[in-house]
Amino acid sequence: MPAQIKLVATGWQPSVEDYKKSEQAGIDHPGFVVDRDGTIYGAGGEGNVVAIANAGPVVTDGGLWYPAAPDTTSGRFIRIRRAEPVRAPYEYCTSKLYHGCQFYEMIDDRQMQSLRRLLVSLLSQFRIAFPYDNQLGNVCPRAIAGGTGIYFASSYDRHRSDIHPQIELLNLIKSLAR
Repeated sequence: MPAQIKLVATGWQPSVEDYKKSEQAGIDHPGFVVDRDGTIYGAGGEGNVVAIANAGPVVTDGGLWYPAAPDTTSGRFIRIRRAEPVRAPYEYCTSKLYHGCQFYEMIDDRQMQSLRRLLVSLLSQFRIAFPYDNQLGNVCPRAIAGGTGIYFASSYDRHRSDIHPQIELLNLIKSLAR
């Protein structure tokens, strides 16, 4: 029985179905995907891995916010040309960039409420109780050591930045800790 729940982001994908067929989903092996409208989809992977439909880094272009990826030549984040604009950005603290970017797609209330319901169910199903760990968003020794809890993909791999430590998400995880 798993002792950890791992939260990952889909990254920019045209749809949940596209994500489920993507190379990234093959790496993540999610059991569930929480879509932007709050719908929870089964994804056939590991039941303790939850993917959140979220583009991750975003940049502004023509007054709209678009999913972004690092440019290999400049190292700056640039718009993914075929991507549709996202709803709203979440600004990371301007004094220190999060994995090199200042703005990330925001997880809104509908998606957050569905994620809460799913996490409560999974915590009960797997009988996971955990202390809150303030290392979320960084490589976390407790996660790597197998400590119980809810962790981001970036808790295991410093190259992952897909889930932004949005304060509402941190508060959700903190509220489920015991």
